[in-house]
Amino acid sequence: MVKNLGYILAQWTVGEWEHMKIYIGCLLACTVISVGGCAVGPDYQRPGSLTDILGVSDGVADAYISDAPNAIAGPMQSMSRWWERLDDPALGPLVEEMLSKNYTLAAASARVMQSQAQLESAFGSRLPSVAVSPSGTRAFTTDASGNRHYANSFSASGTVSWQVDLFGKLQRSQGAAAARLNASIASQEGLVQSMIAQVVRSRVAIAILNERLKVAQTIAQSRQHTTQSVERRYRAGARGTGAADVHNARQNYASALADIPDLKSNLAVATHALDVLLARVPGTTSTQLDKFPLLPPPLDVPTNVPADLLERRPDVREAEFALMEATETVGVKIADMLPNLTLSGNLASDAANLSDLFSVESLAGSIVAQITQTLFDGGVKWSAVDVSRAQVDEKAANYAQAILEGIQDVEDALVSETYAAQRVGYLRTGVEAVRLSEEISNSRYINGLGSFQSLLDVQRQRQRSEQTLLLEQQDQWNARIDLMLALGGDWHQASNQTEDQDEKTNVAINSAKTQEDKQ
Repeated sequence: MVKNLGYILAQWTVGEWEHMKIYIGCLLACTVISVGGCAVGPDYQRPGSLTDILGVSDGVADAYISDAPNAIAGPMQSMSRWWERLDDPALGPLVEEMLSKNYTLAAASARVMQSQAQLESAFGSRLPSVAVSPSGTRAFTTDASGNRHYANSFSASGTVSWQVDLFGKLQRSQGAAAARLNASIASQEGLVQSMIAQVVRSRVAIAILNERLKVAQTIAQSRQHTTQSVERRYRAGARGTGAADVHNARQNYASALADIPDLKSNLAVATHALDVLLARVPGTTSTQLDKFPLLPPPLDVPTNVPADLLERRPDVREAEFALMEATETVGVKIADMLPNLTLSGNLASDAANLSDLFSVESLAGSIVAQITQTLFDGGVKWSAVDVSRAQVDEKAANYAQAILEGIQDVEDALVSETYAAQRVGYLRTGVEAVRLSEEISNSRYINGLGSFQSLLDVQRQRQRSEQTLLLEQQDQWNARIDLMLALGGDWHQASNQTEDQDEKTNVAINSAKTQEDKQ
């Protein structure tokens, strides 16, 4: 076959070579136009300040976003490992297990792979399409004498088709696919952050429920002792102790016991939720986890929020990438109204012998350049352009709304964190006071100096105070988690980043950049 191809080249006439040179020159010119030609439609330009985006004048708001235009278009920042700074060694293994096994995250990863495949498809559509179809046939005929005569037939054909991207339609389509990939990665990262927060919240809820259960059991034991004391005083005929006091004491004890099954039920439900997050069968995890700090570590987030806040938040990045995709789509719709140039070529050969398949005499071919232009479609394509431009306006409004909500999340979380800490401080003081009050009331009652009703009131007040304190401590933990999410993670990332996490977060972005570099 190689010899036949060499023979063909050797026999090619000068005129044929001149025609081929012209064709190759036209092909190269079309290539230059396709790769580096004009791309119709708007190019995405991100406003340089929050004031430009929101259309308001607010110097404070500019503190949340950097002045560098298009800074968000670069590789995404790696997700910070903020949960490692919550003074709970048991959180790390739980989070790692969730990241590796959770089915919701697996589905999100599959969506990212779908977007990446769509980007590769968009890049591939800019390249020529080549197809070959060789075939061989062996047939026979039978003459009047019954003798068979066999004949062979071989054929091979190849076709090349290429849509020249004269006005950047395919280029814009690839840009839209890249933005869609980036948006899916941002969505995945946001989901990862949210799922990690759910693991931490479940850990907090289980720890607080365990503490509430311990408090309820302690209170039940205390009321049991009080009931026994009241019964002894009643049997002894102590002054000021009647049958009503006995019944009140028993009711108070039974009420304390009734809280225990409810807390155990809530504890089991909380562990079931954690099991689902970890892709375990519900009921696998023990309700007795390792000791957990009842209060988060001291707040060390800087008072002045850094200017790259909105580059860190996955939801804001996702909104901007959606705006980028919509902007690129406008160019696609505009280019769709302009002429399309398609180049195609065909080369075929038929021969009775395989050795003659690529001989000059058996070759036939053609080259076709086809231009298509829509002359009238009732305004359908113009309407498509209007739709895409309206979608740009929609995505721009969504982007501005995401920025506002991001700032609101930060401010709300900071306020909640501050006032939750104050409430916890006040409640702890109140719990210490009511415990002392119970001790005094119990001592006075035993010594016949105080009424049982006073002791009963103090016991109930202690129960409410201790349970309220634990619930408020849980709220303070949730406020800290909300703050980390609002800030897009922990600000102290440098010492906590790992190469594996970086690679997982940026793998799709690097793939997208590689595809773009091939252009």
